[in-house]
Amino acid sequence: MILSFHPCFDTDVQVILGDRRLDSADLQLIRNAKAIILPQTCPQEIYNACSVSGASVFPSYEMRFKYPGKTGQSLQFKDFGFLHPDTLRWRTVDEFKKAYPASNAFPHDLPFFIKDDKSHEADGVFLVKDMPSLEKALDYLALRESSGLPGFVTQEFIPSEGNVLRAVIIGRQGITYWKRPRKPGQEITTISRGAIIDRDWQPDLQEKGKVQALLLSDKTGINLAAVDFVFPLSEDNPEPLFLEINYFFGRRGLGGSEAYYGLLYQAVQDWLGKIGMDPESVTLV
Repeated sequence: MILSFHPCFDTDVQVILGDRRLDSADLQLIRNAKAIILPQTCPQEIYNACSVSGASVFPSYEMRFKYPGKTGQSLQFKDFGFLHPDTLRWRTVDEFKKAYPASNAFPHDLPFFIKDDKSHEADGVFLVKDMPSLEKALDYLALRESSGLPGFVTQEFIPSEGNVLRAVIIGRQGITYWKRPRKPGQEITTISRGAIIDRDWQPDLQEKGKVQALLLSDKTGINLAAVDFVFPLSEDNPEPLFLEINYFFGRRGLGGSEAYYGLLYQAVQDWLGKIGMDPESVTLV
């Protein structure tokens, strides 16, 4: 039996939980299932119940919950031996201030980034150029901490001219495109802030990023995520550096939601065939 918790994939049994928690009937379905399709916004409670059931599960979110946030991902890149900017992890603002109490002491060469652990789409990302910009970032992080959201990273600045390569992993496929700054000097680049989507620029570097993203998938089992890379463009033959993994990501760079769900449906069918189940038993609704 195939069980789907995804609202867009109908199969033998489809359960749309919405905001409610798993009940005894849901848990029985999980125990009876041979394959389970999860939603992209899957809570840890559901993933944990499915991952220990013995069923095959798509997508795999083991790494998402094992290495949470930017602090977790920086450890993941280190543990798996992937190139990434030098990154330090901080539990609290006070911990940082005790490590660097002097007004001219910084954890990296200037400029460098400070990134809130759990924010997305460049919210909570600061480029630190001097003490005033550092103090502004720390004030923001102290407010986050007081609201129950502690933790941040400091990260080496890579001279990428604001260009970020995104490689989207969907099943066994990798799709790349650039997020490029709309104006010169823009170092924090996101699509939500008006970045230009460029699928054609620097195809050789796109291929390098794609290779690394699929290697990440092979090593970790990640099969639905958007991976961001930066390149030190001042070098003659730059290599991709892992910035972060986004398990929730926009779809404009993939051609919109309709195109995305078409790619995801193909990935689900490929996965079902790989585990010996009927790919035609799932319908995209």
